[in-house]
Parts: sequence; C-alpha cells; structure tokens
Amino acid sequence: MLREAFENVLPYITNLSRLKSFVEENEGKSIEEIKRIIEEEIKRANETLRTDFKILLNELEKTINKRM
Repeated sequence: MLREAFENVLPYITNLSRLKSFVEENEGKSIEEIKRIIEEEIKRANETLRTDFKILLNELEKTINKRM
C-alpha cells in the first residue's frame, strides 16, 4: 500500500530520491508503524520535505480508506 500511495503522488513530490528511499526501507512494515514513522519525519524535516511526507501520508490514508 505504501508503494501504491508513493506512485500516486510522484508528480507532486520534490524530494523524490528521499521519499523513494523511505518507501524502500519501510514498505514491509505495518501501516500503523509506517504512519507513525511518517509523522516523526514530518516533525523533524525541513519545510519542503515535510510537505512531501504530508502528501505521502494523506495519500496513504486515502488508499487505506478506499480498500475498506
């Protein structure tokens, strides 16, 4: 689900390589853990990266809701 969300937001991401690395490192984890990690990244990232993680988180939640 994380990779699907990432692929959906590719046109809107500025830090593409950083988010791609994030997806590769975390795609095997549970959704709750991924959401927690993204929220931690949002707290400590610079403004542009913070926005990218927010976009990813919003899309991940949208993807989860579509499947329920």
